[in-house]
Amino acid sequence: MKNWEDLTLLQKAIFGVAIVGVALLAPEIAMLVQFGGIEIAFAFLAMYLMPMIRHINNAYSKLNESIKIAVISIQNSASAKPKVFAVQAMFCCTAFLFTGSVAFATIFFMPGLVLNGVVI
Repeated sequence: MKNWEDLTLLQKAIFGVAIVGVALLAPEIAMLVQFGGIEIAFAFLAMYLMPMIRHINNAYSKLNESIKIAVISIQNSASAKPKVFAVQAMFCCTAFLFTGSVAFATIFFMPGLVLNGVVI
């Protein structure tokens, strides 16, 4: 671990800006800097931010899991199979040709294309 004196000017500036930014929300950090030094203040700052870091990590894990589930669902969907997709795309194009409305074809035939894995 590096001491404060061993840090470069840029690293000192980054730590200083972080401490000042947090001191606006948590004034006790300024007292820690006065009594314990920058190292103690930064250690307490890390402990102060751990619940937020855990919350962000948990949200990231949930998002990652949801994306994996969505990818697996799309891969196992019946619409991912060429013959099913071709038939449903043909019906959608036929509806467009008969009605002349993209909105009509999309509203009535796309839910069947997207949700056919749930129905089957």
